[in-house]
Amino acid sequence: MKTTFQLEINPSLIKAFFPEERIKDKYKILEILLEACRYMLHNKKVKTARSPYKMILNKEKMSRLIFVGENKIYSIYFPFNINYSKSVITINYKNCLDLDSQNISTLLSIIKSPTMNSENCLDFIDPIVNFDQSLWTTLRDLLISEDGYIRFDKDENGHKEAKAKKEEHRHPLNHIDIFYTNQVTLKLGLKVEYGETDLIDMMNTNTNCKYLNSH
Repeated sequence: MKTTFQLEINPSLIKAFFPEERIKDKYKILEILLEACRYMLHNKKVKTARSPYKMILNKEKMSRLIFVGENKIYSIYFPFNINYSKSVITINYKNCLDLDSQNISTLLSIIKSPTMNSENCLDFIDPIVNFDQSLWTTLRDLLISEDGYIRFDKDENGHKEAKAKKEEHRHPLNHIDIFYTNQVTLKLGLKVEYGETDLIDMMNTNTNCKYLNSH
């Protein structure tokens, strides 16, 4: 069984995992998570990624998906069990629901449904009324669980604009964003550029901690 590996991201799916619009709600995080599961299921040959766009699953020291792109790396919590054996990948939730293509599509249809933003709570009942217990448990837990979003950016344009206003320390060239909504997001400036190994090491509770400079 192998639980840490990399996959190249097909060019046709780069926008799915690196959307042009800013990630700003839990629904988008879950959409990316489930589409990543579908992608893993349909790409049986696990290999070291050569493309600058890749997906890294790390469940040995943590439980995270890391998406690596040009000048951007972000990570989210991976709440599922995964088994990779003899080029066959299986994914399930708490050993009670297999995440096959059908179940992934069902969960995505709910998450992407306009009823999720309805003012009437009863609108939420219709699409889930026929769910079995395992499907409902999975959806419920996905909606209420932490998603652990963290992102590294090397933002040359944003830094250039901030520097022109003499506000370069409000938007450092290299920085980490934690959380995604405007009300709670925070930015940590970095003096050096981070790669995926740096970000993975920072999130790994079994390695030495990073320290923030007081200035």
